[in-house]
Amino acid sequence: MDTVESHDPAPLLPAFCTPRIVLATLLLAFGVALLLAIAPGMTEDRWLRFGTVSWFMSWVSVLTISALCALQRPLQRLRPLALSSVVLGILLVMTAFISVLAYITLTHLGWLTSDALPVFVLHNLTIALVVGGMGIWIFSLHWASSRRLGAQSKAELDALHARIRPHFLFNSLNTVAALIETDPKAAEAAVLDLASVFRAALHTGDVSTLAEEVILARRYLALEHWRLGDRLILNWPPPPEPLPRVTVPVLTLQPLLENAIRYAVERRTEPTTVTVRCELGQRSVSILIENPLAADDLPASPGNGISLANIRDRLALMFGDKACLRAGVVDQQFRVKLVLPIAVEGAA
Repeated sequence: MDTVESHDPAPLLPAFCTPRIVLATLLLAFGVALLLAIAPGMTEDRWLRFGTVSWFMSWVSVLTISALCALQRPLQRLRPLALSSVVLGILLVMTAFISVLAYITLTHLGWLTSDALPVFVLHNLTIALVVGGMGIWIFSLHWASSRRLGAQSKAELDALHARIRPHFLFNSLNTVAALIETDPKAAEAAVLDLASVFRAALHTGDVSTLAEEVILARRYLALEHWRLGDRLILNWPPPPEPLPRVTVPVLTLQPLLENAIRYAVERRTEPTTVTVRCELGQRSVSILIENPLAADDLPASPGNGISLANIRDRLALMFGDKACLRAGVVDQQFRVKLVLPIAVEGAA
């Protein structure tokens, strides 16, 4: 399923092997060296200290970037907290290594210091810990801001592409045309369902309620049932009534069902069951969608539906980390689970 993704859309780590990142890191290292050189209370020559600290910081930066560049692929799989710990750990290891090397080299060249080697290393590790922690914190703020802006732009762009899906529109119109001669009332109902779906598609930047999303999803499935006939078997027990009033982005539920139709039902000639369940908890409501895996002998069709990654981004813009969308294979079934928070009365 080319529109199905189970990971974050944007990597946490930048491309450390690029000259731009290397130059930016070295400039940051020189900036820290300059701050340490002009700090008040220094008795030694400031330019000499700046040169020494710059040499030290440059080696630490280059070795750290090289390690991150070499480990970039496995590091991309880590979650933010684990990734931050590993990056900080690599920085401290490189700092300790360069500190020992610098201490031995400088003392051999006649550098006089009252600090023993452990004290010298500990001093440098403390500075690296503070600078590295601040750098990770600043980067996390920048990444979160960029991700939100990028997610909003991507959602708006994808919404423009998703407003009118030609394959769905043509299939639905063909279905309506066929029903006009055989069942005019069903054709009228199909036209109304089609209008509801495309009315929502034209307002993909707006919000809706979970109850409205359920109604829209059922109308979409009604259209697909007219088109696919007995090939589509829908197992959707009635959701608990009344559904909690949860505000969600428009077209959050329908694209998930569209993926199930396109990648499971349309790729089979035999009847295929799509299961939808709604589970209500005290603080959240969950929507589960299950469908059989696509046949291995059928080629993947190009996906032009709204991807799971896009829906995750839209949910993140509205709920932060309070909502989640997970997808994966469970017992030979592809399962998508959408978890939405329920607003607590009186909560801020």
